[in-house]
Amino acid sequence: MDDDGGLVKRAKGGDLRAAEELFSRHQSGAYTAALRLLGEKADAEDVTQDALVKAYTRLSDLAEGASFGGWLRRIAVNLSLNALRRRGILRFEPLEGLGGGGDEEAAPREFIDDRQQTPEDEALNAALRDEVERLIRRLPSEQRVAVVLRDMYGYDVAEIAELQRCGLSAAKMRIKRGRAHLRRLLSEAPKPELVAV
Repeated sequence: MDDDGGLVKRAKGGDLRAAEELFSRHQSGAYTAALRLLGEKADAEDVTQDALVKAYTRLSDLAEGASFGGWLRRIAVNLSLNALRRRGILRFEPLEGLGGGGDEEAAPREFIDDRQQTPEDEALNAALRDEVERLIRRLPSEQRVAVVLRDMYGYDVAEIAELQRCGLSAAKMRIKRGRAHLRRLLSEAPKPELVAV
C-alpha cells in the first residue's frame, strides 16, 4: 500500500488508480466534515462529491508535502460553508486559503488521543462519537457551525465571527449556547453501552 505522498505524485502524473485510491482513503473525512456543518446526510453527500471533483481538478494546487486528507477536508468545509451561505442560513464569505494546499496552519486540527486504548475503550468512544455527531446535527445551524468550527476544527473566535459576519461577542455566544445545548442533549441521550457478543 502506497503512502499518500506517493499516491499524490502518481495522481498528479495522471495515474487514475492512484487518484481513486487517494479519494477512497479520504472521502469519509470529507463527508464527516460536511455532515458536521450541514447536518443533513444528503447535503453532505452532495458536498463530498463536489469536494472530490474539485480536488481532482485542482490536484496540481496541492503543495508538495501537504496532507491530502487535510486538504480534501478543508475543501469540504469550504464548500459546506458556501452551501450554508447560499441557503441564507449564514451570512459570510469563506476565508481566503481554505481550499489551498500549502498552508499547514489551515489544516483541520481534530482531537487526538494518543493513549493506548483497549478494544472496550475504542468501542465506547466510537459509540459516544457517533452519538455526539448525531446530536450536533440537532443544533440550530448558527450554533452548529460555530461549535464545529471551534471545537472540531480549531478555528479561533475571530475567524468564526468573520465567517458568520457577526461580532466577537455574538460568535462567543453562539459557541457558548451551542455547547450548552449539546451538553443538554447529551445529558438527555441514553448512555452508550457495550453489548456482549
